[in-house]
Amino acid sequence: MAAGLAFPLFSPAQRDRFIMAWSRRLLRVLGVRVRTTPAPSLPGGALLVCNHVSWLDIYLIYAAQRVHFVSKSEVRAWPVAGWLAHKTGTLFLERGRRADTARVNAEMRALMQSGAWVAVFPEGTTSDGRGLRRFLPSLLQPAVELNCPIVPAALHYRSLDNAYSAAPAYIDEMSLWQSLMRIVSEPGLIAELQFGEPILPNGHRRDLAAQAERAVTVLLGLRPSESEPADTAPRTPAGPPA
Repeated sequence: MAAGLAFPLFSPAQRDRFIMAWSRRLLRVLGVRVRTTPAPSLPGGALLVCNHVSWLDIYLIYAAQRVHFVSKSEVRAWPVAGWLAHKTGTLFLERGRRADTARVNAEMRALMQSGAWVAVFPEGTTSDGRGLRRFLPSLLQPAVELNCPIVPAALHYRSLDNAYSAAPAYIDEMSLWQSLMRIVSEPGLIAELQFGEPILPNGHRRDLAAQAERAVTVLLGLRPSESEPADTAPRTPAGPPA
């Protein structure tokens, strides 16, 4: 409600600050302890690529860096969640339609040309956070065309004793309510976001997808063998559900 009333009156910079501050408050309310490294300082736009574990990922990234996410089109119709995603500038993609990929790529180019950051989850779905799916290259094309830096990032979720936590993993047929209950029931949940060095888009998007995947693999502390084939990871909707 606050976003709907305030956004028309805000400047773009004020909207960005509002979204980042609201995300930090949400994480505090959920009892999530945030640890982030500084995002790289860049003179213009960038494409952020990151592993995808949970709907919580969106707010962890928002808390550290203002971005525009790319999400599947079905999210736009979700109650409350779709409205919030729309208000925060999410780009909605009808997956499976090549013409719509071209449309979203054009919107991504326009944002990055204006100096904005766009964020994609190249795995295309969520995982339990212990591995990494193969990165899909299609949404990296705008960065190639603009010669725009690609910033790899990695998300980890840990328990109070610094062990891996499965609580935020939004996988299989889990409902949003079940996911929320798992998160708030995990005492002292720690969410870590680590940014890597920007990658200059010199090459074909397939090569850049593989390079970005390797960078995120290193940030996650995984061996290359722990990257998963594109058809084996648990599936659930990608993009911001709340």
